[in-house]
Amino acid sequence: MSIFSSLNTAVSGLQTAQTGVNVTSNNISNAENKNYTRQRVVQKSNTPIANGNVLVDSGVDIKSISRVHDEFVYTRYQQNSERTAYIDTLKTNLEEVSSYFPEMEGVGIDNDLQDYYRSWSSLAQDPSSDAQKSVVISSAENLSTNIRNSYDKLDNLQESLNQDIKTSVDEVNFILKNIAELNGEIEGMEVDGSTANELRDQRDSLETTLSRLVGATFVHGNISDSGDDPTLSEAKGLYSVIIGGVAVVSGTSYHELEIDNTSNKSGYYSIGLKTEDGSVMDMTSQIKKGKVGAMLELRGNEFDENGEVTNGLITEYKDKLNIFTEGLIESTNSIYAESASQKMVSDRFDNVSENSNLIETFGVNSGNFDIKIYDKAGNEVGTRTVSIDETTTLNSPVDENSLMKQLQASYDDSGDGSLSNDFASQFDVTFNNGQLVISAKNPDSGYTFGIEDHGTNFAGSLGLNRFFEGTDASNIKVKRELSNSPQKLTAFKQPVEGDNGVADGMSRLETENWLFKSEKYGDSSGTILNAYKSFSVDLSSKTETISNRQETIKVQFTAIEQSLQDISKVSIDDELTNLMKYQTAYSAAGKVISTIDQMIDTLLGLK
Repeated sequence: MSIFSSLNTAVSGLQTAQTGVNVTSNNISNAENKNYTRQRVVQKSNTPIANGNVLVDSGVDIKSISRVHDEFVYTRYQQNSERTAYIDTLKTNLEEVSSYFPEMEGVGIDNDLQDYYRSWSSLAQDPSSDAQKSVVISSAENLSTNIRNSYDKLDNLQESLNQDIKTSVDEVNFILKNIAELNGEIEGMEVDGSTANELRDQRDSLETTLSRLVGATFVHGNISDSGDDPTLSEAKGLYSVIIGGVAVVSGTSYHELEIDNTSNKSGYYSIGLKTEDGSVMDMTSQIKKGKVGAMLELRGNEFDENGEVTNGLITEYKDKLNIFTEGLIESTNSIYAESASQKMVSDRFDNVSENSNLIETFGVNSGNFDIKIYDKAGNEVGTRTVSIDETTTLNSPVDENSLMKQLQASYDDSGDGSLSNDFASQFDVTFNNGQLVISAKNPDSGYTFGIEDHGTNFAGSLGLNRFFEGTDASNIKVKRELSNSPQKLTAFKQPVEGDNGVADGMSRLETENWLFKSEKYGDSSGTILNAYKSFSVDLSSKTETISNRQETIKVQFTAIEQSLQDISKVSIDDELTNLMKYQTAYSAAGKVISTIDQMIDTLLGLK
């Protein structure tokens, strides 16, 4: 082995130490880069040189500059990132929904309901007071306005989520494109066996963002030891990205998600994936993870044949607010229809024929209701009882029990042996253009009528003699005539001075049970107040459950994030130690070179 071989050995140490300083400097420079994985120099001994019958090592070489990366830990981090994004999105939006329905004393729909019923109770004590009538109308308007505003807020939040879904899917497509491009660059740079550290850091960052968005899964051909540390691992080989069970990236090729709202009446976006044969696979109900999965769970991810969304937490809360409001409208209007009047006109109904079934078409219940007939002096002079069962139609020729036949039949309602004061002789009943109209034949006669229900909710379902207009939470409001002229509000049942039958009946609604009908969620019975409390308690309970889950997931995420940082994050203290180590090695190698230089000078000085 020559003296120059010794020089080469020293130079290799000098170069390796210099590389170590460069890598350490790069680590320190990226200490605050959250997407950076610290790097290290992996060294190996050079091939020994034969010197006689012995082998003498010939210095050091750099095997690789590798990331300090554990693929198994990083995969767990990505999975926990997805769960965190999912639960955070749910929690944030449910807290927003909860803020629409505060349970604090003195505010919110619950307080408005109590004020509303108290105002009717006060009117019952002084049924002719115009001032108290104004209080009733004011409290009813406050209640209906708050219900509408709350529904609108739910609707706006749902629409906002819909737009966020589109934005997020666009971001997903951008990431898929970039991952596929990075795959090609990584493959090209690693063809000689090296590791494209910076490019892998970029891809890891995109993977984590994609996990947070849609809970993607990343499949690698193999996971091998990272450098010379068997406790660390690096993914290499074939590469795929899977979303909702479908591969969207394979190596350098990718498939974008398609987003479209033209086929849905609601304008809500559906997510699809175009397959090799050109057809579009629906992915809306397949994406259940990450931020997008949570937004779809909130907004809804299933549509009926008309393109209307049929599920989702916000859809559920809108539905249940509607169920409560429909009960409020129908119960109020049912009582208000007891107030004597000369004319009542129903809501307008579409697609109604004389053969239409009353229960199926108008949503009334089986049972009966009485039409009370009053003379000019306000005396009750007769009662027409109308029965409704599962077979009752509007006016079928073969149905002797049809609604119109029962209302138009001539028989002695008062039992006085005369038909002159019966219901059919004093009032016309018609059904034209989808509306039922009951009106006095001779208004000057002074005859009036009121509808007293016994479980059918006939007047409430058809909207006869309304107090509230509208059909649900989106359009409930006080009847315009009453809103403009509160003094026209009638507190009486019989048209006589001092009668408070309607006002008293309204105040009792606060404690009386009502049937809330829903094909989707099932019928339920309870008071109007309890129906709202049940709705708000269910919302609060769901929000609290999600909040508790979020705390648990947050703890798990923090733990795995710390594990990842312990492995891969740059530690300034460690890097300064490495810097001193490489500086010492560099100085030592320089000393060796200086010594060899002196030896060469000595050798050249020999004569």
